Amino acid sequence: MVNRPVLILPVLSLADAIHPACRLSVTVPAKDEADYILPTLEALRRQTDFMGNPLDPDTYEVILLANNCSDATAEVARAYGTRYPDFHLHVAEITLTGDLACVGVARKLMMDEAARRLPPGGIVAMTDADTQLDPHWVYATLRAFDRGAHAVGGRIVVPRSGRTGYRKIHLQDVTYRSLQALVEHMIDPSDEDPWPRHFQHYGPSLAVRVEDYRACGGMPPVKCIEDAAFAWALERIDVQFVHDPAVKVYTSDRRSERVEGVAFSHALDEWTRMQSAGRQPVVFGLQHCINLYKWKVALRRAFQERRIAGLPALVDLAAYLDMPSGELQRRVAEAPTFGALYLEIRQMLERTHAFSDSPFPEAIRDLRRFTRATWSALSSSTRPGGTGLHDCP
Repeated sequence: MVNRPVLILPVLSLADAIHPACRLSVTVPAKDEADYILPTLEALRRQTDFMGNPLDPDTYEVILLANNCSDATAEVARAYGTRYPDFHLHVAEITLTGDLACVGVARKLMMDEAARRLPPGGIVAMTDADTQLDPHWVYATLRAFDRGAHAVGGRIVVPRSGRTGYRKIHLQDVTYRSLQALVEHMIDPSDEDPWPRHFQHYGPSLAVRVEDYRACGGMPPVKCIEDAAFAWALERIDVQFVHDPAVKVYTSDRRSERVEGVAFSHALDEWTRMQSAGRQPVVFGLQHCINLYKWKVALRRAFQERRIAGLPALVDLAAYLDMPSGELQRRVAEAPTFGALYLEIRQMLERTHAFSDSPFPEAIRDLRRFTRATWSALSSSTRPGGTGLHDCP
């Protein structure tokens, strides 16, 4: 076992008390964002319901952490808050050093403080300094939680910009993942996350009940893809995301060196370099998507029964992973939650090079044909007495 150094984190403690009516705390990390932060704050302040009526500003607050800034981010934000005293904006500053100087730590400090401040049933949310919330974002998010959600991911829209090639590859990725989500719905529909839905639950728009935030251990203080690591932490304790299309944000595709690792702009850069070199990103093809969700259904049943016997799909899964059936049975029997079991198996498949077997265009073409041809079958098979699509070829 590798002994990893323990990070000693500072504590962010806001002097201003939370308003008694506050239900949602939005956290925003900001590093050298003086030129970009005003539209973000304006969108946060001017939130309305679906009819355009302004929201009660006491129902939500914003925590902005200006971390490691060399510009006037904090001053610009404070001046904005002074102009609009009814807008509950709390601005803090910090300089993080060494391994602490990363977005995961910045997010954790704010989200931990939000969780400390909020009452039971409160909602900890996050967005980014270069992201503008849809005017109904707070209202739609609260509505999703009022309907029973434990975690909500928002749809992330990238407006048109001068980076045409980047937008093209991004839209290709969104098309693929949306079709993949539809296949999952056809094979493994969810009452908690019904169709129509999107697939995103990333840093620009993610919210979670304060109790679930604490239960999963909070935001991991990692250097990159901290939003994915946080989503995995929630999955491990069986918290399912709701992907309500009404929860929406608009984020930037600008190049940035302020975030380490696999940030959105870095992923766009890599995909574009691949296409320029005549290579396409390779993803799960149609059959592997179908297999993945069939295996998910079978694994859920196996977890509930604590046995894999009588589930032919899991025989196929063990064979694909070159795993003895006894080992798969052990993993099923010892899994603390279904989410932990499925996440472990899915990540094993993702690390299997052959499981990503189709270039983007080919995968999109096959998924689109399958979903169009299958939709009518889904409509009839999901009526009372239907059998679903668990036996798709």
